[in-house]
Amino acid sequence: MNYEAGDLGNIEISDAVIRDLAVHSYMEFIKSTFKDQRAKREAKSAVEIEVIDRDPEGKVVRIDVNTKVKYGEPIPDFARKMQEKLKHDVETYSGLKVDEVSVTVEDVYEYVEEISEEPEEASNVEDTGSEEEKEDGSADTENNKKEE
Repeated sequence: MNYEAGDLGNIEISDAVIRDLAVHSYMEFIKSTFKDQRAKREAKSAVEIEVIDRDPEGKVVRIDVNTKVKYGEPIPDFARKMQEKLKHDVETYSGLKVDEVSVTVEDVYEYVEEISEEPEEASNVEDTGSEEEKEDGSADTENNKKEE
């Protein structure tokens, strides 16, 4: 994208940068982290852009997104909000007009929350062992020392 030449010279934004803006916006929308390389690759493959030169109007951007939606999420609301975010972000950061944001929902998934399991063995062994040992009195070392 070339902006009008100013007093200081030309400003150009490559199509790749515009695509990166759309990818970042998409990742923010789906609440994905940029540190997750797999999610970043998936986002890059999910977002495509096309920059179209319309002489009197200048250049406009079309964005195509292929995505998945969490089960139970109202798909029309999800897609509309995604369209609004991508349009807003790309227009704000590039200065280009976004003509269209097409969202195709390709999959529905169920969110499964990972539960971190704390090791119960250590606490159970201490409790179980000490209770059993105290019941028969054989390993209650403090009481055994006092009795001797």
